[in-house]
Amino acid sequence: MKVMISIIGEQPIPNLLALRYERPTESVLIFTDFTRSTAERLHNLITKDSQCYLLQTDPYDIQSIYKDLREVIERYSWHGEDLVFNLTGGTKPMVLAAYRVAAELQSSFLYLQSEGRRSRLYRYEFDAGTYRKVSDEFLPELITIDEFVQAYLGRIPQRRKKQRDEFGKAFEDAIAAALRDINLEVKVGVHLAGALEVDLMVRYENQVGVIQAKTGKSAGEKRGLDQLNAVCDQRYLGTYTRKILAINTTWDKTRTNLKELADAWKITVIELPSFSQDSLSLSPTDKRYLQETVYYVLGGRRASAVP
Repeated sequence: MKVMISIIGEQPIPNLLALRYERPTESVLIFTDFTRSTAERLHNLITKDSQCYLLQTDPYDIQSIYKDLREVIERYSWHGEDLVFNLTGGTKPMVLAAYRVAAELQSSFLYLQSEGRRSRLYRYEFDAGTYRKVSDEFLPELITIDEFVQAYLGRIPQRRKKQRDEFGKAFEDAIAAALRDINLEVKVGVHLAGALEVDLMVRYENQVGVIQAKTGKSAGEKRGLDQLNAVCDQRYLGTYTRKILAINTTWDKTRTNLKELADAWKITVIELPSFSQDSLSLSPTDKRYLQETVYYVLGGRRASAVP
């Protein structure tokens, strides 16, 4: 038996990845008023894999959190060797309380590093009264774009409602085809929720990016940057989602302000000037540049290693 106790924060993916990788027979999601919806979305995603329990606690009272954890463990008669704690999410008091319980029961615990370009799992066990790191590994592919969106928004993404003009659609299709050629998962014309739509979503392993594809006049405007920033807000797809603006032009010195704004908002701008009304295709050089840049942004080890 393996029971995973996960502390739920605003970002659902670190907990989802750890649960998918560890494959516990039972799991507990510890949440607060502020993270209830995140816990419920995770619960819906993982109940097909294991028995999952929801436990609400206080976000800041360490003693109260500790008491709630001990009670749920005693209720189900779990033993220390059966438990693994994921200490990645939640408030600092929640992590401190969970660590105290893990230490008392001599249970193992995990931390998932997801702010880099790859998902890295650190595993610790207690030995002679103190903890020691027993493994440090990069996680394999564990989720799809649909599951990523479900974890954040509670719904499977749909086709966007408003179709693009023929030239814009051809640009999106050329980008999608180039990225599929290197075995990335790609969705084109995605409706997320309400008025929230993106031109493309792309995934490599467990890293997901959104791409706004702009042509003509709109390629030199701020709107694409604004759209990417809105979609990757904490309330929607989260701050770890990669933001990419693909344009069929180049930004000269008159667009210095846009370049600076893109840098400040951590948006990667990919200039693909070979795509035009006459060609309706990417040159081999632009295609390779697109592939290498997206691959690297999503966590590929080296751009030159693109398949």
